[in-house]
Amino acid sequence: MTAPIRIEERYELFRIVTDYEALQDGFLDRLDDLDTTMALPSFADGVVQKLLTKNPGKRVQKAKNCRFNDARRTFGWESLRKMLNDTGLALVLVVDDERFAETKKQLVKRRKPRQQANGRSARPKWLFTRRNAKKMGQKRWEGVSDLERARLTRKAGKASAAARCRRARAASERDHVSRISLVALGATQDGAMLRD
Repeated sequence: MTAPIRIEERYELFRIVTDYEALQDGFLDRLDDLDTTMALPSFADGVVQKLLTKNPGKRVQKAKNCRFNDARRTFGWESLRKMLNDTGLALVLVVDDERFAETKKQLVKRRKPRQQANGRSARPKWLFTRRNAKKMGQKRWEGVSDLERARLTRKAGKASAAARCRRARAASERDHVSRISLVALGATQDGAMLRD
């Protein structure tokens, strides 16, 4: 468990936020305290009103699998950062054991200890490298019968040939189009102008 952080003296407790509407109310109260309009410097005109409104707006027709079916804007990472900056507020996360008690009973204990990501740890020995490439290649075909191996090799060869054909066809089409455009412009392949 991480050690608790002491809140610096420069911070003054302004509002306790436990849901999205309380966050909106906190921003609205802060704007009232500052005695300013909702035209904040980091936002275009009208965006702050849309972010802080409680009215969901008119329903708009969207796809069935779309999460949002109303016109209300919500805070994203960028707009939240701008709003905190423009109002001089900061988010402070505190542990509320009383509210958390019911949820804590439903949590599942982790079976294994949390592992570090490979990027920050030593390179694992099982990882594919230049030195063990031959051995890994042999292991790959270890459990495959000769008949299955021949079938897979043939399939890979056909896919490779098909890819080569597609590339060659695309190159010839590009060349053909460029020749047509040169003729349309009145030039030969040598670059000399065609005579009437």
